[in-house]
Amino acid sequence: MGDAGCVHFASYVKEYGYEPYSYVHGYFSACVNKEARLRKALSCLCYKCGSSGPQLYCCLHCIYFACKGAHITEHYKHTKHFMALELCYGMLYCYQCRDFIYHSKCQTIAERHLWLEARSLDKSLSWRPWSPSRLEIELLLKNPKRRHVTALTSIGLRGLLNLGSTCFMNCIVQALIHTPLLRDYFLAELHECTAKTAAKCLVCEVSRLFQEFYSGARGPLSLHRLLHLIWNHARHLAGYEQQDAHEFFIATLDVLHRHCKTSMKEQAAKAAAAAAAAAAAA
Repeated sequence: MGDAGCVHFASYVKEYGYEPYSYVHGYFSACVNKEARLRKALSCLCYKCGSSGPQLYCCLHCIYFACKGAHITEHYKHTKHFMALELCYGMLYCYQCRDFIYHSKCQTIAERHLWLEARSLDKSLSWRPWSPSRLEIELLLKNPKRRHVTALTSIGLRGLLNLGSTCFMNCIVQALIHTPLLRDYFLAELHECTAKTAAKCLVCEVSRLFQEFYSGARGPLSLHRLLHLIWNHARHLAGYEQQDAHEFFIATLDVLHRHCKTSMKEQAAKAAAAAAAAAAAA
């Protein structure tokens, strides 16, 4: 499935266009203004049981609200209306595919609605995943050394060597490497090491692993350096015996959090000092 949804959504758009999606998302998912919030509060209830959630779906064929599960499924079986919008996160669901789908044009509409919602409530936009601008896309296309990614690509998929009893570490590393927020952060090279020796910085090693994973190489990786740094930062995990995966996960996140927090404070202090120096010079 690409960025154009599925064949069923294509047939839906051919018959109905994008107006129903735009209306439902703008009034009952993102709520672009005060009128939309009022309308959602008064009418956005399950037509079967009267519940307001916690997770409602809206049929895009007839604007029918129903709870997740039996109620919205019953509506689909009775009417054969196959396109629905999950209202909490604004995700399209196709009952013929039995899966959520992604559509680039709908995503553009949703982004505009979320911006209008934030402006209406006088708040900042919540975190959104990075997506290239038109200029960035043109620059990437002109780069002769760009890496081509297809639907069958294996970039980012690499095995990990077992260093004895390190299954607990390997499964957590695979989860962290494929977390979009972390991936975007480290591949954008936003990490600025503040340690005296980079070889002792666990975050530098994590950054290196991201580069290795997405380099296009297919051979398995050895995590011996990461394991050694974890032993140094979390002494209770030292040793070659099997450890608890969740405990390793918490210890790793704690180290990453402490380093990034310190790094941000130091960057803020440097920025303040630079601003003061510039003001003094002026």
